[in-house]
Amino acid sequence: MDFWSRLIGGSRALSKTSRATSPTERLTAFKRACNALQQIWRSTNTPSAEQSTAHARAYIERLNSILSDESRGPAPHPCVAYAASSQIFVTVTKLALSYYDDGVLRSATIFFNTLIDAEVDGVVDNRLFARALVDLVRRADKASDEIEGRLVELLFGIANNIRLQPVILPAWFVPRATPIAQDGESMPPMEFAGATRKDEFPLFYLLVDYVHNDGRAGDFARTGLLYLIETASRSKNLEKWLIESDLATLMATGLGALYSQLGSLEYAPTDEDVPRIIALSDHAKEATALQPALGETMDAFMSYLLFWQDTIDHCKSVEVNDTLLDHFQVLFLEQLLYPSLLESSDVAGGSTAAVLTYMCRILDSIDQGELVHRILQFLLASSPPPEEQMDMSASRRKSLNVLAALASEAAQPSPSLFNLRDLVLLGLHSSNRQTVLATLRLLNVVLQRHHQFSRALIHTVPGQPAQQRSVGAFNAELEQLLTLGTSIFDDPSLNESFDDYVADATWTLESRLCLPVSAADEVEGAIPLPLQLQQDDPIVRGLLGCVETFFTNSVIVNLALTGVLMSLASSHLFSLDGWVLVDPANYDSPEESSDELDPIHRAYQIPTWPATANPTLTAALQRLVDQVRQWQQDLPDFDVLVAARRDLLHLGERPQSPMDRSRPSYPGSPDASVPASRGRSPNPISSPAVASLRGESSRPAESRGSSGSRAATAETLRQRLATPFPPPEASVSESVDPEKAPATLGHVLTNVVVLYEFLLELSAVVQARGSLFEEAGYT
Repeated sequence: MDFWSRLIGGSRALSKTSRATSPTERLTAFKRACNALQQIWRSTNTPSAEQSTAHARAYIERLNSILSDESRGPAPHPCVAYAASSQIFVTVTKLALSYYDDGVLRSATIFFNTLIDAEVDGVVDNRLFARALVDLVRRADKASDEIEGRLVELLFGIANNIRLQPVILPAWFVPRATPIAQDGESMPPMEFAGATRKDEFPLFYLLVDYVHNDGRAGDFARTGLLYLIETASRSKNLEKWLIESDLATLMATGLGALYSQLGSLEYAPTDEDVPRIIALSDHAKEATALQPALGETMDAFMSYLLFWQDTIDHCKSVEVNDTLLDHFQVLFLEQLLYPSLLESSDVAGGSTAAVLTYMCRILDSIDQGELVHRILQFLLASSPPPEEQMDMSASRRKSLNVLAALASEAAQPSPSLFNLRDLVLLGLHSSNRQTVLATLRLLNVVLQRHHQFSRALIHTVPGQPAQQRSVGAFNAELEQLLTLGTSIFDDPSLNESFDDYVADATWTLESRLCLPVSAADEVEGAIPLPLQLQQDDPIVRGLLGCVETFFTNSVIVNLALTGVLMSLASSHLFSLDGWVLVDPANYDSPEESSDELDPIHRAYQIPTWPATANPTLTAALQRLVDQVRQWQQDLPDFDVLVAARRDLLHLGERPQSPMDRSRPSYPGSPDASVPASRGRSPNPISSPAVASLRGESSRPAESRGSSGSRAATAETLRQRLATPFPPPEASVSESVDPEKAPATLGHVLTNVVVLYEFLLELSAVVQARGSLFEEAGYT
C-alpha cells in the first residue's frame, strides 16, 4: 500500500503546486509523470480498478498539460523529444486499452494528437509510435461517437503528415518484398489485385473501415484516405501497392452495397407548403406534387459517390486513377447499376421512376468529368474514343486481366441491346405519371449539365447544320411565336417585361457556351454546329406527344417538359430549324422587282413557306393556342379567368438578381415556379374573379355587400373551377382527355398560364440566339 500512498500523495502535491514555467522545470515534471505512468503499468498489486484508472487518467492529463504549455514557447521542445526517446506513447496505449474508461481514452487521444502536431523527429517517423497508435485505434472500445471521432482524427493527422512529408511513409507502410528470381528479374507475387494486405499498411485499412461513417469519423476517414491516395504520385512503392491492393475493389463494392440498399420511392408529406402553382391544380395531393423522400440510405450513397469524385480529383497517379475507374465500371456500372435499369423497365410501375430518379440524382450531383464520362458512355453504349497506346506497368496490366476475368464470369447483358436511351423512350410513353416525370427530369439534367452526351440521347441529322436566315425571315418567325403568346393573354406591359425574358435567355445561352463539347466533337472538329434535330427520333416524337396533351397533363409534368424543351432550344449543339423555326431551305422568297435590289432591302424581305414546312413543335403549340381561342369564344369570361389565375400564380414574387438566376429551381420539382417567371414583375389584372379567389372584394370597404354574399360568390367560383372542363358534352372533350380523366377548369387555367410563360420564354431564346449565335444576318 506504500506505493499507492506515495502516488496519491504525489498527485495531490502536483495539483497544489504552481505550474512549471521554465523548460527545465517542465521537463522534470514531465519525466516524473512518465515514470508514474510506467509504474502504474508495471504494478500488479492494484487495490482497485477505480483507483488505478483515476491515477492513470490524472497523469496522462498532466502530460497533456505540460506539452500544451511547452507548445506555446519557442523551440526546442525537450518534453516532446523525451516522449519520443522514452517511448512513453507505448505505455499510454497499453493503459488506455487496459481500462475501459472514456476519460483515459479521451486523454490518450489528446496526448497522441499533441505529439503528431509537434512535428518533432522520432515521433511520426517512428515505427513504434506507428504501432502504438494503430493498436490504440484498432482495439479501443469506441463507446461513443465522440471517442470514435477523436480516434479517427488521429489517423487523419498521420495521413496529413504523410501528404506533407512523404519521407515518413516507411514508418507506416511496409510493403512486402518482391521475390527475385535467379536471373535477377522480379518474380510476380503469389497474390495480386484485390488481395487484402492489412499488415503492410494498417493505417490505410483503418481509414477504409470508417470511410462509410457519418459525422466527424467519416469526414476524417474520407479526407485522410484522399491524402494517402494523393501521395501515391510521389511514391512508386505506394502507387504499385494501391494498384495491387483491394482499394479499388473495396471502394467499388462499398458503393454497390449502398446502392443496393436503395428502395422504392416514398412521397411523404412535408411541413412545407405546397407551391401555389401545384396547389392550383388537380394533382396537388398526389405523389407527383411532392419531392420523393429518398431518406438516409440515399444520403449515405451520395456521400460515398461524392467521395469517389473527390478521390478521382485528388489522385495524381494516372495508373491508380485508371484502376479506380475500371473497377467502378466493372463492379458498379456493369454488375449493379445497369442490371437495375434492366430490371426496372416495367414502364407502368414505380420501379422505373425510382431508378430514373436515382440516375437523375447521381448525374445532377457529380461534376468529375472522368466519372461522368464512364457512367454515360457505358449506359448510352457510346463508342469510346480510341485509347492512346501507353506503357503500362505490370501491376496495371494484371489488374486489367483480373477485372476482365470478373466481367466474363458475371456475364452481364450489354447496353448495346438496351441502354439508357431505350429506357428514356419507354419512360416517355409510360402511363405512370411518376415515371414520365422522372424521365423528363433525367433528360433535363443531361441536357443542362452533361450536354456533351446530349446527341447520344437525342439524335441529330448528320451533315445538316443550321443555315443562317435573313433578318426579315427571322423577324417574321419571331413575330409568329410572340403572336401565339399574346393570343392567350394580352399583357399591356409586355414590351417592357420582355426585355427581362431576353436578359434571362442571354445569360442562359452564354453559360451554355462555356460547357465543354464531347471528345467525339473535338475529334470531328470540322463538323459545323449546331445540327438539326432528327424529326423522326422517337424521343423527339415522345416529347411532342407530351405537348399534345398539355392541358390535361399534371402541372409539374408540364414544368419538367417545358424545361427539357428550353434546354434543347438553349443548346448550341442543336439547331432550331425544323422544330421551332422553319428550315431556311423551305423559304419561298418574294419575287424581286429589279435585279438591282439593295442587299439590305433584300435581307429584310419576308419570305413565305408552305404549310408542310411548319416546324413540328411550333405546329403543336399552334394547335394548343387554337384550342385556347376556341375556349375564349365558348366562355365569355375565359380571358378574365386566365388573368386571375396568372395573378394568383405571381403573388409574392420578387425580382431576382443575376446571381439568383444562376440558381434556378430544379426543373420540374415541386419548388419550381412558373417557367420564365424569374426576374419579372408581372402586371396583375384586378378583377372580381381575383378578389373572389382571395376571399376578398375588389370594391372599397364602404361599398361592399354582406360577408355572406361575398362568401357565396367565392364558393360559386370555386365550385365552377372544380368542374370538369371542357364539359362532357363539348365536341372538343375527346381531344383533351389523354390521361383517361377529365381535368377541371382550374387545372386547365393553370396550364394555360404555363403555356403562355413558355411561349414568351421560347421567343426570348429565339431572339437571343439570333444575335449571340449569329443565326440571323444579311447574307
